[in-house]
Amino acid sequence: MAQQQTLRPLAGIRVLDFTAFPPGAACTIMLADLGADVIRIEPPAQKGKPSLVIGQLALSRGKRSITVDLRNPTGIETILRLASNADVVVENAKPGSMAERGYGYPQARKVNSRLIWCAITGYGQDGPHAGHSGHDLNYLAHSGLLGALTEDRSWHPAMSLAAQAGALAAVIGIQGALLERHRTGEGAFVDQSISEAATWLLSAGLKPLSEQPFLLPESADRHLYLCSDGRYVAIACAEPRTWETLCDGLELPEIKPFLHKLEHTDMAVKTIGEKFMRRPAAEWVGLLAPRGAAISIFNHAAQLLDDPQVRARGSVTVTEAGPVPSNPVRILTPSGSCTATAAAAPHQIGADTTDVLLTSGFLKTEIEELLSAGVI
Repeated sequence: MAQQQTLRPLAGIRVLDFTAFPPGAACTIMLADLGADVIRIEPPAQKGKPSLVIGQLALSRGKRSITVDLRNPTGIETILRLASNADVVVENAKPGSMAERGYGYPQARKVNSRLIWCAITGYGQDGPHAGHSGHDLNYLAHSGLLGALTEDRSWHPAMSLAAQAGALAAVIGIQGALLERHRTGEGAFVDQSISEAATWLLSAGLKPLSEQPFLLPESADRHLYLCSDGRYVAIACAEPRTWETLCDGLELPEIKPFLHKLEHTDMAVKTIGEKFMRRPAAEWVGLLAPRGAAISIFNHAAQLLDDPQVRARGSVTVTEAGPVPSNPVRILTPSGSCTATAAAAPHQIGADTTDVLLTSGFLKTEIEELLSAGVI
């Protein structure tokens, strides 16, 4: 059998990354893991520091870094020369602000009609909210997603959800634009709204734009149960088959009639909970999951490294600087697979400036002049 090769489906695609916040960084880390050459554009004043997006290792690895002073007219000229042979630009600036400074999409398109320009913003490039500032909670609230997640107005997620949805949507938009360019030879502008991406997640609901779009109340068949070792298992036995399998596995046939009977929830939860307290969580998963019950262990992030499924699939990558989530995209062909996650630590800011400029057609003398002038 021929040895399989590691596929890099975006190999040869050069991405200029102007992003400074997680939505853009999450987008470009996905592109980097798929093989794109992602080049972060950073200020010369930060030269030599680790190239980290708000200190986030998981969103910063696998990218190169160059420094360019974007307040300097020569720096703007440098950026436009880089854009002339780039494939993709990703930015998260206020709509129109980069064009106002002289290095936005209108200017870049003049030097490269094949360029894919992806702008990730809170609310999109137009509309009455286009210029509004915001963070994840704003987009969750505006999108309708927060209202679907909880009726408790004092609660909101402790991590970004809308931003990650926006990042993944941006990746899809960029890849779609690259495919269209392959057909037509023309570049495109990808206008990605984070709030709209979060609204799209409502599509999973039974009535996505209703007052209760998901309609998944807490019940005995959808519950977290504490086990004897202090860990929890998650039960989601919503169908008669999985519910009956759970009841049989727990030796509780008397509660089979109570599936979706919310008036019996407290009693069923108590009965099931007492049973789960007799064994450790992993034992219950090992006993019930192979039979067909919908059960999984409740992991905190730090526990993923010891999870057998995570280890078997390589769902976490241990980098030089610490563990990070692996790229979830897996592409398998008869000749190879794409499961690579860049394991190198983030580069130092500016570490790749000379190399990137040389491969972009700059002469050594030009690079020396830019260095001496403090432009790079």
